[in-house]
Amino acid sequence: MKRTKTFAVIASVFAFALCAVLVFDAQKIIEASERSVYTCLSVIIPSLFAFMVFSQIITSSGIADILFFPLYKISKFWFKGNRRLFSIFMLSLIGGYPIGIKLLKEYTAYNKNYTAIAKKMLCYCYCGSPAFIIQIAGLSVFGSSFAGLIIYLSNITSCVIFAVLSNIFEKRDLSIDKYTPEKISFSLQTIVNSINSAVKTLGIICGTIVAFNIFIEICDYIGILNIFKLFNLDKFLAAFLEISNLSLLKGVSGNTLYACSMLTSFGGLCIILQTASLSGGKIKLKKFIFARIPIALLSGLMCRFYSFLFGFSVESIVSFPAVPMLSDVNPLFSVCIIIMSYIIIKTHGDVSKSAK
Repeated sequence: MKRTKTFAVIASVFAFALCAVLVFDAQKIIEASERSVYTCLSVIIPSLFAFMVFSQIITSSGIADILFFPLYKISKFWFKGNRRLFSIFMLSLIGGYPIGIKLLKEYTAYNKNYTAIAKKMLCYCYCGSPAFIIQIAGLSVFGSSFAGLIIYLSNITSCVIFAVLSNIFEKRDLSIDKYTPEKISFSLQTIVNSINSAVKTLGIICGTIVAFNIFIEICDYIGILNIFKLFNLDKFLAAFLEISNLSLLKGVSGNTLYACSMLTSFGGLCIILQTASLSGGKIKLKKFIFARIPIALLSGLMCRFYSFLFGFSVESIVSFPAVPMLSDVNPLFSVCIIIMSYIIIKTHGDVSKSAK
């Protein structure tokens, strides 16, 4: 009983202190929220929305089974899954962090016996999109799209190596390998469902980004970040918590390049939380979380290798072109907002009708 009361008192004090911080640091918290929303509108939504819709359409319709079939035949000696799982793997490498968990969850929803292989695959079906990494890491940090490309190549290479090592020594599961591709089916409802799913997923992603950046601002206000500032690690901590904060690491250094490669491969705690949320408890994340460290280290090594292979040195970069800013008249953002608004209004309308 005493423990319960003590916990209640501590929780009450903590809640009161948090409310006080939100009041006294209101201006900075608002600014942190605005920066997060700006990042979502200028980077996250444009780089993810279209591919989320596209990936679900081609997967649901069966087109992906044909699209990646040549690569699947070449990789069949090490990849122990079926054609559909291989297409999910390929789409996750080019679609962005949430694509892997999103497609795996949808696949296991109809094939519950495949939950074990989905847990394994999630470890390497996790990579930033080329548009996201090139803008956040390449252009924002180094002012070089080629630096971003090297980081992206390092990320996908580390995922592929980990995938090969995870599969090649395992026995092939004949029940999974006997998968027969469905006939290609395409309908208007497939497009609507894909858009609806993408909007809901982006809502979770953007919401967690805003929440994490508010949390980082609170940590800064109460002095936690000052400890890391003594060792010049405060910006790395911010990026470790929320990966879009990589843009704070501006500077020309080979070590920074390798660090960016490892951080983008790790994904940040914010994206790990997004992954947990999108899994809906259907896919356990223990293996996924433990795999992040070796894959991140491997990505750093591959970044060093690619820098040497291409003779690239970030120290040779002199100028830093400005990162493209959000335009008020950019039609891409307008289309994204219009589609998202339509889905929200339509969903609200359907709920209202059902309530009546």
